[in-house]
Amino acid sequence: MAGQLYGTVAGRLEKYPGRILKKAEKREMLTKLGAMDPMPQNKSQTIVWLRFLPYGGVDNQWIAAGGDTAYIAAHLVNEGVTPSADSVTYTTITATLQQIACLYSYTDKTAYVHEEGSEIPREMEDQTAQRIALCREMMVYGELKNCTNQFFGGTGTTVGTTNGLPTKGGFQNISRALLGKHAIMLDQLLKSGPMFGMQSVAASWPVYTHTDMEKTFENLTGFTKVQDYGGREYYDPDYEIGAISRFRIIINPILTYLPGQGAAGSTYKATGSNYDVYPQIVMGRGLGGGDAFGQVPLRGFDSIKTSHLSPSTQTKSDPLGQRGYVGALTWQAQKVLNDAWMANYYTCTEVN
Repeated sequence: MAGQLYGTVAGRLEKYPGRILKKAEKREMLTKLGAMDPMPQNKSQTIVWLRFLPYGGVDNQWIAAGGDTAYIAAHLVNEGVTPSADSVTYTTITATLQQIACLYSYTDKTAYVHEEGSEIPREMEDQTAQRIALCREMMVYGELKNCTNQFFGGTGTTVGTTNGLPTKGGFQNISRALLGKHAIMLDQLLKSGPMFGMQSVAASWPVYTHTDMEKTFENLTGFTKVQDYGGREYYDPDYEIGAISRFRIIINPILTYLPGQGAAGSTYKATGSNYDVYPQIVMGRGLGGGDAFGQVPLRGFDSIKTSHLSPSTQTKSDPLGQRGYVGALTWQAQKVLNDAWMANYYTCTEVN
């Protein structure tokens, strides 16, 4: 006689509700860098930055190589003779604001009947904020990868011919190039959070790249792990892994790489028959206080418009109030302002 078995009639729930699992969350990285210029409402959809050129009108150059005598001669004056008046010149850089948004929807039955009806809308609110922040990070990352001051691993001269790991010599070449164009190391960056505010960091060149590069950097000659800093301030306490000379290495999985876009080979990590290429964003700023990169930041109480319409809200499109919506909308603009004050270092990485 079979009797009443566990599976004879399906249980109503049959699952014990466990904990709500934490999801992956992003942390602000690149959006804490560069010139921060909030855009007031009802002004324009375009923001314009001015970059004034040094005497002589050559970008990032006051004195040409071997031109010190000529520079001095141009400033000598004769007794009683007024020197000729000069003028300043500048370059304009513009960026157009773009609107970004995301939207979730749920039904009244989900809200009022489902056992997770109170949890789902809250999760939608959380994911909405995460998605907008991640979108901004990717927009900034995409713009910084447009920097024309580029360096490549191995014997590469383009992304497609990149065939080597990062080296101490490669970073020394980057440092020499930046310093030669009057760039200096960063010693401040924008704090995380909704409001404006700066935090101090030890003066250095921050390098931002994907987490696949961690092993490669740890094996690099001259690499100092973050535990051996000796009390220096971090760019990011969770993602900063160490330093090579004056370069501080910060890794993050959201800083995507270029699978299979390097040279053909099998020595390093590859997709198919070609190496994966990893951009490393090196950021500096100008000696006179200018920034290599500018953006309209997501800061202040009015910087993002969020909405949560519960299913009880009756509108023309939903006269019975059967649907709820969670969404957010904001504006973003970003632009490289001076290519010579930052750099992109494209390299391979070791096989994990």
